[in-house]
Amino acid sequence: MAKYTHTKFLSAVAVALISSGVMADNHKFEVQVGAGRDFFDESRDDATAVNLGLGYVVNKNWTLEAIASGFDTKETNTKVDVDGRQYRLDALYNIDTTSLWRPFVAFGVGDQKLKMKGTSDRDTLVNLGVGVKHSLGGNWEFRSDIRAFNSLDREYTDLAINAGVSYLFGAAPVKAAPVAAALPAPAPKPELDSDGDGVVDSKDQCPDTPKQYKVDAVGCPLELTETVSIKLAVKFDTDKAVVKDQYLDDIGNLAKFMNQYANTVVTVEGHTDSQGSDAYNKVLSQKRAEAVKQVLITKFGISADRITAKGFGEAQPVADNKTAAGREENRRVVGAVSTDVKKKQTR
Repeated sequence: MAKYTHTKFLSAVAVALISSGVMADNHKFEVQVGAGRDFFDESRDDATAVNLGLGYVVNKNWTLEAIASGFDTKETNTKVDVDGRQYRLDALYNIDTTSLWRPFVAFGVGDQKLKMKGTSDRDTLVNLGVGVKHSLGGNWEFRSDIRAFNSLDREYTDLAINAGVSYLFGAAPVKAAPVAAALPAPAPKPELDSDGDGVVDSKDQCPDTPKQYKVDAVGCPLELTETVSIKLAVKFDTDKAVVKDQYLDDIGNLAKFMNQYANTVVTVEGHTDSQGSDAYNKVLSQKRAEAVKQVLITKFGISADRITAKGFGEAQPVADNKTAAGREENRRVVGAVSTDVKKKQTR
C-alpha cells in the first residue's frame, strides 16, 4: 500500500508539472522526482528508493533542496520488513552552468526513520555526493548522482545511486521587445587600440602588451629564440682529486645557471695528464669528475640526477704532456651547459 501511495503522489506531481506552461529561463524553483538504489552498510537488503524534492535557486551556482525519500527493505538475517523514510536539506554547487552536461557536488544533513515490527529507529545523517545534470529541452532536466550517507548516531555509512528528472519553474515568460521603426545606420566608429601596439582591440589576442615590444598580426609579442650557455674548467694538482677553493666561485656560477634554467643537465668530464698507467689515470679522472659533482650537490644544492660524472683518463689531452705547463692543462675537469630561451623583441 505504501508503494502504491508514493506512486500515485509522484504521478500527480508529474501531471501537474507537464500541464504548467512556465518558461525555464532564469528559474527560481525546481521540483524533482526520481528513484535510486540504496546499498546499506548494516544488515539490511539493498532497496529501491523513491525520491521527491523541491529546490530553491540561490544563484547560478548554488541551489538549496529539500528532499523526501522512501524505501522498503528487510533485515538480512530475520527477514523482518523495514519501512524507511528520509528527510534532508541539501546544498548543490553547480560546477558548470553553461554546458548541456553540467556536473555538480552536493552535501547536506537530514533525518532517517526506520519502522520495524514493534519498534523504530531514528538517525541523523550527513551526506556527500557528486552528480551531473543534462538539459532535456524546455523546462525539463535529467539528473543523476551518487551519495554517501553517514550516520552521526551509529557510525555506519550507506551508499545510494539516484536518477530522476527535474522541472524548472518560477520565471516569467520572456516578452518580445516591440519592433522599433528602422533608423539609418550610424556611421561606424574607428576601432580602438587600447594598448597602442598597432592592432585594434577586436583583433588583439594579447591586450595590454607593453609598448616597447614588437607584436605580430594578432597583437602578441614577437619572440626570438636565443641559446645561452656557460662553461666550467677546474684544474687539479698532480695525482690529486681535491677541488681547490679557488674554483668554488666558478662551480657556483654553473650552479646558478642550472638553477635559473631548471630543464638543464650537465656532464662533468674528468681528465689527467699522461703520467701513470692508463688504468690508473682512468680511475683518477673519474674521481676528479665525482669530486666536482659532489661540490655541485653538497655546496650548491643541485640535484644528483641532473649531473653526470665521467672520467676519460689521459685519452683527451688539450696540451702537450711533454711539458709541465701542458700537463697542468690536462689535469682538469670540464663541463658545459646550454639551453634555448625565448626573449621578446623590442621596438
